[in-house]
Amino acid sequence: MIAEITKQELQQNPLFWYAYLCWFRGYDEEKEISIDEVLNVLGINQDNVFQWEKQFFNEDELGDDNRYMTGKLNDLMSFTIEFEKYEINYFLNDQYIGCLGGHFEAWFLTWDELLAFDSYEYLFLLLLPMTGVESHQVAVAKPYISRKLQEIPLFSGHADYLATCIVNGLLIEGVFSAQSNIGTVNKENHSVRNIEKYPRYDESVILVNSALEKFIEK
Repeated sequence: MIAEITKQELQQNPLFWYAYLCWFRGYDEEKEISIDEVLNVLGINQDNVFQWEKQFFNEDELGDDNRYMTGKLNDLMSFTIEFEKYEINYFLNDQYIGCLGGHFEAWFLTWDELLAFDSYEYLFLLLLPMTGVESHQVAVAKPYISRKLQEIPLFSGHADYLATCIVNGLLIEGVFSAQSNIGTVNKENHSVRNIEKYPRYDESVILVNSALEKFIEK
């Protein structure tokens, strides 16, 4: 199996998107259930999901079972998302920005930065779990995410509910701010952009901040 994930795989397989959303840190606040339980409203056959994941990670063959998608968007920005069996890692311009999995790191992108990727097919949803939504942005983020989910037929009947649960997991306690000589930072736990707590990431954050600023302007 080819390790690189093609657009055709995203277009033709709703099970990819179901499995992808299961990695999100969303939840139903009232029912106190996590996103994987929330997704039960879709009535997906879990045997089908198991078989799809087995094929996706090439478990019947020897060798590296990692998958990835990558692309150069323009002269300013490239992305890579690496799918391993137990985690997903995210990179912009070859700089690590976070991961989903046991030792997750998220809430890197601002809402406005995420929107800059929306003109590139599927990147809004793919980068969504790396985004931090500030409290004043919730009213805008929910319907916007719902509209994007409706583009995938599997989610169309429950898009508003799923969007609400997803935003619950994207909401940050504080805000993003600008720091001299660094650029955009935050103070969220488990965020690469919290260089006060995770100073080992400061050089990468500076590089990505500079690229993102130019990418948004363009």
